[in-house]
Amino acid sequence: MIKKIVVLISAIMFTCVTYCNAGESIVIATSNYAPFTSSENNGSGVILDVVKKAFQNVNVDVEYQFHPWKRCEYLVQQGKAFAATPYFKTDQRMNKYDFSVPIVKSFNRFFYNKEKFPDGYEWETLKDFKGYTMGGILGLWYMPKFKKAGLKIHTAGTDLQNLKMLIAKRIDFTVIDELTGKKVLNDLKPEDAKKIGILDKPESVSDFYLMVSRDYKNHSELNEKFTKGFKMLKESGEYMKILSQYQLPEHFAVR
Repeated sequence: MIKKIVVLISAIMFTCVTYCNAGESIVIATSNYAPFTSSENNGSGVILDVVKKAFQNVNVDVEYQFHPWKRCEYLVQQGKAFAATPYFKTDQRMNKYDFSVPIVKSFNRFFYNKEKFPDGYEWETLKDFKGYTMGGILGLWYMPKFKKAGLKIHTAGTDLQNLKMLIAKRIDFTVIDELTGKKVLNDLKPEDAKKIGILDKPESVSDFYLMVSRDYKNHSELNEKFTKGFKMLKESGEYMKILSQYQLPEHFAVR
């Protein structure tokens, strides 16, 4: 009888420990944007690795769901995803969503066809692009700015499609994160990739964040947990190791 009681108590304790150690699970929406995000291996890339490991530090499991950018924002807006990443802060977005601490930096530049602009192109404000066609993607940060500046915009589904339209001279410029754009150029034929140039003056230098839903259960507490886990990741040196793994220069790191 005593032996049965001991076995029963042991089973209860094991169940309790297993339950107590079980990590909370959250959904984060994203899309392919190498080297920051990739659908390979159920979610990889520098940002997805950083986010997952930061949450692991505070016993939270992350499930990544890949969608077009517009769908990502919809899921966050509806509270069906805790957050979407990578996203920039904009005034419009800050009215609707919360944001995490910054994760990595992004240097966003204009890509163009060197045959059409053999001497490059000098610009100061977005209005300097009036009279030209800008390639854009619905849901990305620059679309409201382009519309406000009165630019003609031709939308596509991916950065690769925009680069192909640059080569075909169907558009004149498009904006892509510098590292992402260089990765996408590798998907073009070498002779086509050589036709693409990058303007020196960046469209913007911004931080990437988790864009957090205000309608997701315990979103504030989860955001605080991420902050704690991210701090632990940086203090351990793991943060810089992840950036190095994806060959991001040090100036892409947030301090």
